[in-house]
Amino acid sequence: MSTPSKRHVPLLLGSGKSKALSRGSDKKVSLNLTSMIDMFTILLVFLLKSYSADGQLVTVSDQLILPKARVEKKVELKLELQVNSSVIVVDGDPVVNVTPELLLSGNSIPALVTRLRDHMEYSRLTRGTLTEDDLKINIQGDVGMPAILLQRVMASCSEAGYVGQNLAVIKIISSEGGED
Repeated sequence: MSTPSKRHVPLLLGSGKSKALSRGSDKKVSLNLTSMIDMFTILLVFLLKSYSADGQLVTVSDQLILPKARVEKKVELKLELQVNSSVIVVDGDPVVNVTPELLLSGNSIPALVTRLRDHMEYSRLTRGTLTEDDLKINIQGDVGMPAILLQRVMASCSEAGYVGQNLAVIKIISSEGGED
């Protein structure tokens, strides 16, 4: 048996293809966008996940020097209350000026209680119901803040209904680079 000549070898083009397309003389190239979009979506999700995995959630005011402590828990994003030597700020809005009369005595601070209750009511109206996490607040207090002021701020938070109060501190790290 002899080998077939070129003329007897069947040409397998597939259905609907012409000989001109198989020889490469009029090729049209199309780009598959679905695969490319899938790839970019995976990259975007990976990058967002890696950037948000261990970032700082609390913005510390320039007017505060936070106390240092050995921290056991990471801070969760909650309503922020900042206290320094001149003003008490709730969620970026100044609420009460710190005066010598404010530091004398008393339990809660009425203007602060009103502002915190308003915020809680607004949260209830927008979300429909409040969860346990909605009843938590982050307090940032300056390291030089008088103890009576911190006590009055915490009493105001309790009176307004915020049962979970977290004090923001700066984590102490040992000199070897590891945590204490």
